[in-house]
Amino acid sequence: MACEIISVEGAVFVLWGKPTKQDMDRVADRVELIAKASKRPIIYITRVPTAAPPPDAEVRQYMNANMPRMVKACSTYHVLLEGSGFVSAVKRAILASVLQLGWRNGTFFVHENEKGVFAKVERNVRADVDAILQLAQSRGLLTAPPPEDVPLPTVRSAARSARDERSLTH
Repeated sequence: MACEIISVEGAVFVLWGKPTKQDMDRVADRVELIAKASKRPIIYITRVPTAAPPPDAEVRQYMNANMPRMVKACSTYHVLLEGSGFVSAVKRAILASVLQLGWRNGTFFVHENEKGVFAKVERNVRADVDAILQLAQSRGLLTAPPPEDVPLPTVRSAARSARDERSLTH
């Protein structure tokens, strides 16, 4: 899994590493679940650390094809594309212009850090933003490096590992 997902009522936060199609599905599923539970479109915040590799062409295409799911479930969509200086500012501008096409006006935003999110949401949902960002901070997700794509162990390999561990201690 190359992403970490957390949620509260009204908001979802994702820390990205190198995206995969499976990660995209997991994120969209969580966003839809939280929107349904909240009975309204939610705030989506995604953090892309400076060291996170870009998605490959196939994953970008998959992301674009599945964007309608996100548009339907989100009141606003915020990308924290980190980095300072001219190159980072250009990256944020390009991302904002490219992805703005699929979104309603005033719903897709690109920020340098999490502080910019509050200015771009309605007052009545700022508590949701505060709650998800506090949770992200408490788990270290606002400063963590990008997660690596580590496949989950299968039941068989986990059982084998436990057996191997027992044989080493006996």
